[in-house]
Amino acid sequence: MDALYRKYRPRKFSEIVGQDHVKKILMRAIVEGKVSHAYIFAGPRGTGKTTTARILVKALNCENREGAEPCGKCYACRAIDEGTFMDVVELDAASNRGIDEIRKIKEGASFRPIEGKYKAYIIDEVHMLTREAFNALLKTLEEPPPHVVFILATTNLEKVPPTIISRCQVLEFRNLPKKLIIKRLKEICEREGIEATDEALEYIAKKSMGGMRDAITILEQVWKFSGKKIDVKSVEEALGLIDSDVIEKYLDGVLNGDIEKVMDVVNDVYYSGKEMDVLFQEALDMALERIESGKVEYLNVTQDLLRSVREIKFFENKRIYALAFSLSLAGKFSSVQGVPNNAKEPAENSEKEENVSEAKETPEDSKGIQDDLRKLLEYLKTDGDLAVYVALSLADELRVENGTLYIVFSKDKEFSYLTLRERILELEESVRKTLGDLKIELSMTGESKRAEEMKKRILSLFGEIEEG
Repeated sequence: MDALYRKYRPRKFSEIVGQDHVKKILMRAIVEGKVSHAYIFAGPRGTGKTTTARILVKALNCENREGAEPCGKCYACRAIDEGTFMDVVELDAASNRGIDEIRKIKEGASFRPIEGKYKAYIIDEVHMLTREAFNALLKTLEEPPPHVVFILATTNLEKVPPTIISRCQVLEFRNLPKKLIIKRLKEICEREGIEATDEALEYIAKKSMGGMRDAITILEQVWKFSGKKIDVKSVEEALGLIDSDVIEKYLDGVLNGDIEKVMDVVNDVYYSGKEMDVLFQEALDMALERIESGKVEYLNVTQDLLRSVREIKFFENKRIYALAFSLSLAGKFSSVQGVPNNAKEPAENSEKEENVSEAKETPEDSKGIQDDLRKLLEYLKTDGDLAVYVALSLADELRVENGTLYIVFSKDKEFSYLTLRERILELEESVRKTLGDLKIELSMTGESKRAEEMKKRILSLFGEIEEG
C-alpha cells in the first residue's frame, strides 16, 4: 500500500495545488516550444519541486499531449510515473555529491534519447554538490545538447554558485497558504473515508508549515495512530506535541514573572515524557499566533524563544537547560522589564535616602545609573551566574548611591533575597567587572515565612546546574 503522499501526488499541472506562477511559465513554454535547457526549482521542502519536474518531463515526452498537459496514459507517461523511463535520470545530490556522478551525467547527455523525445536529468538538493562537481556540471550547462533538459531542485538557492544560476531559468516555489492545504486534506479524507474535524485539519496544516507533502504525511500518521475520528487531541498525541493549555500556562507564567508556575510546567512536561525542545517550539508558535492576533506583549519573548529552540539541541541535559532558560526568561517579567523599577513598595527606612538621592541626581545621572544596572543584568544573563541574575531581576528596589549598590526585596520575595545572600561573592565579582568597586547593601522589608519550599527548589536547581 502506497503512502498517501505518493498516492495523491499530482500527475498533471492542473492537479498541482498552488504555485500558479510556476505552472503558467512552464505551460506556456511547452505550448510555444520554448522550454529552457536548464531550470532551477528553488523553494521550501514539500512544495512540489520534484513533482513539477516530473510533470514537465512527462509533457515533453508525451505521445498524446493536450496543450501543455500530459495525457497520463501513453507509454512515456506511465513509465515516467513508475520511474522506469530510460531517458529520465533522477539524482539525489545529498548522497551522490561527487564529481564522478556528474561525469556520468555529462557522458550520458551526449547520446540521443533512447525511448522519448528528450533526455531529462532531475538533480534534487543540487546545493549539496561539491565544488568540483559544480565545475563539471557547469561545462555541460554551457553547451547543452538540444535534446537534453536539466532540472535542478534546491531548498537553499543561496548555496548554488552564481555561475550555475546564471545559466538556468530560476523558478521559485512558495509555501502553500493554509487554506489550500486544508482544502486538499479534506479531499483526501473524503476519498479515504477518514473522519476528521475542521480544527484538526487546520492544526495539521499549521504544523506542515506550508508544505503539502508534510501535511499529507502528518494526516496519515495521525490516521494510523488514532484509528478513529481525528481531532486536535489525537494530532497532539500522534506527533508527541504538548497540550495547548500547557503551552498557554507556560507563556502566562513567563509574562507574569511567575517562576513557580514556569518551573512546574517545565517539570510536568519533562516527566510526562515530552521533549523540551517541543515545549520551546510550541511556545514560540503560540507567541507568534498571539502577535498576529494583536497581542503585542508577546513580542517580548519571541527572540528569546527562538534562541532557545536553536540552543537546546546542543545540550545533553535538556531539562536543566529548559529550567535555567525558563527561569531567566520569567525573571525579566517579574516586577520589571529588564531592570527592576525603583521601590514599588519602598522600605520605610529608605524613603529619606531615596528623596535625598532624587534631589541630588539630574535626569542624566539617573539615566546613566539605569544603563549601568542594565549592563550588570545583561552580563549576569550571558556570562555571569544565572541564579544571581534571576534573583536580582526580582528585586523591588535596585539603585546606586554614594558608591553603594542598594538591593531591596519585599517580604514576599525571601527566596530571592536568600539566594543573593548565599551567593554574595558571585554578585560582588559581577558588580566589580561591570560597575566597578561598589559596596553592596542587601535588605528585605518585614518578615515572611512564604516560599521556603520554593527557595529550596531554586537553590537545588542551580546546584544541579553547577554540578552538570
